[in-house]
Amino acid sequence: MKKLFYEYRSRVLAITILIVLYALAAPEKVDKFEKAMFEKEFSFSSSTLFQPEDLQSNSVRSVHPQYEHISAWISSVGAAVSFADLDNDRLYDDIIHVDPRFDKAYISNLKDPAKYTPFSLEATPLPYDENTMSPMGSLTNDFNGDGKNDILLYYWGRTPILFLASEYGFSPVELSPKKERWFTNAATTADFDGDGHLDILIGNYFPDGAKVLDENADDKDQVMQHSMTRADNGARNHMFLYNKKTGFYTEVEDWYDDFERPLDWTLALAAADLNGDMKCDIYVSNDFGPDKLLYNNSSPGKLKFTMLKGKKKLNTISSSVLGKDSFKGMGADVSDIDGDGLLDIYVSNIADEYALEESHFAFISTGQFDLMESGIAPFVNRSEELGLSRSSWGWDSKLADLNNDGLAEALQATGFVKGKIDRWPELQELAMGNDELLAIPGVWPNFQPGADLSGYEANPLFARNDQGYFFDISELAGVAHEQVTRGIATCDFDADGDLDFVVANQWEDSRLYKNNYNGSNSYLAIVPVQVYHNLPKVTIENNENYKGRIATGAMVSFNINGKQYIDYSDGGNGHSGADGQEIFFGLGSYDANEIEVLITWRDLNGNEKKENIKLPLGRSVVYLP
Repeated sequence: MKKLFYEYRSRVLAITILIVLYALAAPEKVDKFEKAMFEKEFSFSSSTLFQPEDLQSNSVRSVHPQYEHISAWISSVGAAVSFADLDNDRLYDDIIHVDPRFDKAYISNLKDPAKYTPFSLEATPLPYDENTMSPMGSLTNDFNGDGKNDILLYYWGRTPILFLASEYGFSPVELSPKKERWFTNAATTADFDGDGHLDILIGNYFPDGAKVLDENADDKDQVMQHSMTRADNGARNHMFLYNKKTGFYTEVEDWYDDFERPLDWTLALAAADLNGDMKCDIYVSNDFGPDKLLYNNSSPGKLKFTMLKGKKKLNTISSSVLGKDSFKGMGADVSDIDGDGLLDIYVSNIADEYALEESHFAFISTGQFDLMESGIAPFVNRSEELGLSRSSWGWDSKLADLNNDGLAEALQATGFVKGKIDRWPELQELAMGNDELLAIPGVWPNFQPGADLSGYEANPLFARNDQGYFFDISELAGVAHEQVTRGIATCDFDADGDLDFVVANQWEDSRLYKNNYNGSNSYLAIVPVQVYHNLPKVTIENNENYKGRIATGAMVSFNINGKQYIDYSDGGNGHSGADGQEIFFGLGSYDANEIEVLITWRDLNGNEKKENIKLPLGRSVVYLP
């Protein structure tokens, strides 16, 4: 026996090592007690969003002849959804849904579908060619300072359009005076230069000027990414600052030029004040290349950003270091993942089993903000140890407290192309090919209708156990539909005290998931409004004469029994899903009648403001001077 052991000891050792490594790598499984808890805490009912009955639906786009053999791949984006308050009643119960099946952006009311007849946004009389242009997503706010909420709609094939609200409806106005072809897949808003006014950031994908959707083009100039990991032949991301003199927006054309690889393939954007200096930093989530974290040192009218990168340790995978990754960034959200009162960053990549060997990111803040002055990002990826590293082909990623316990759950849009023929072998081969060939569309394998790439997955809903480890409970919560999703947006649209969410699906029905939470946890919801006229102090007393806009970027923080809470009004972060702009907190078992919070914001002159105010539990509209 001893002789036999010595003879095979190397093999036994190798097998033992493999077993140990597998045990370490295998994700934890939910036990029966946790399952019972999750089933009690999370329950959703679903319904489909509005869709027209008088239009023929499509399932693929017409594309440039060079892209015809990969038309399903090119047609894989465009579904989007945004919560909106279009009647200025401070309830985000309207929905803007970009449905690629009809190539239109539809507006309807979720809370009361009979409130008005759903309608679409039309660019007329502005130049618009339905054969070469398609809507991709939207944002809302008061963009022209008249107290009414407007809509920004961005496209493939042209520059974005502002639809300005009036008593007669929405009037289209060009955001940019340029007559260029842009291919926008993300946008967000914030006060980036600290002047007290809302600015707009546009994230583009294919190179500006491309002819992606022109099936009648005869040129041979179209390209794909130059690399799967370091592509530098994409598009320029565009920044528009509010101009006080003109009352409109002016593009800052050189703001991005000094960064490494300024021609990105951007799929998601997130803006938030990460270090508490009252300036919104930017996370740029890039397909086919490293993401960018931009530290904001701007002043009114003068943009200044520094690109930050994380530090690699001996036991750190290179692609897990912020700013040095080689993964396919496709979604981004900023919130407090681990409940320590600091804002973290949640990023989607491609993390399907046996596919490209990537993972998602959960960049947890270390709080060492002094490192930012030295170009170092104070964030560490902890997605694997938290249980957030794996799911499928990811898109939008959202953090939201869905059971009001004071800790965020994680939602993720997944799936790429739904079909009958598995094309993962061809994609794997393509991904390992020569970068010099990758940019040439003609060398790509066929990805046409019928191809399948992660097309039959369910969107995960990750909830944590008492030890802080996240499990996918989508089946337990009733949200595990097989669907190909792009955008996710969260909001308490019906004002019943819990967060609901909507998913925008590609080439199929999109869904509303209404939260059926019936537990006893309390909540606090704040709608921050920046008032345009003189207001002596912060108030929650409603007045119909208070004209203003949502105070995007306003931050709320407070402490309950030693636990620090923090969140902010989100200006449209993510891929193609824009949350409602209320600030929502679950408070767990806290049951006092009111709570004191600290609100920080910039007034219309760019002055930094901070004020403590006592708010009743539940929902409040807070008017800021």
